Amino acid sequence: MTARKFAMPTSLNESLAASQPPNSGTDPSPTATINSYSDSAREPLSSQKPKLKPGITFAAEDSLPKLPIPELEGSCKKYLEALKPLQTAREHAETKAAVDEFLKSDGPELQEKLKKYATGKTSYIEQFCKFFHYLKVLLDTTPSKNTC
Repeated sequence: MTARKFAMPTSLNESLAASQPPNSGTDPSPTATINSYSDSAREPLSSQKPKLKPGITFAAEDSLPKLPIPELEGSCKKYLEALKPLQTAREHAETKAAVDEFLKSDGPELQEKLKKYATGKTSYIEQFCKFFHYLKVLLDTTPSKNTC
């Protein structure tokens, strides 16, 4: 049985220089090698790329219409409709009573506060979504769970 012998690896520049015949008076650096190709050879699909300005993804975000704040009564009605198949008749009646009480007491005041909060913002809900995702990450990281 013969033992294998391994040679020390060479750098990429050394490997490239050894594989090409020596040129007289030219720069053997990788930059010079890349620049020796034409633009179409360096990027053959460049003619098919769309001509985009940097940062175009969110460039028109300010000109988009703002997310409207739904009416309180409509939101409460949808809430009750969503809960109806999940509740018994008694539970649904109790929920409906609680929603009616909310609409008579705190609901309109909170709706006005939300409208004031939304003034001058691109999205009235964005900050709440960020906070929810922050909490979700905190709650999901338990010692018995691999988060990798």
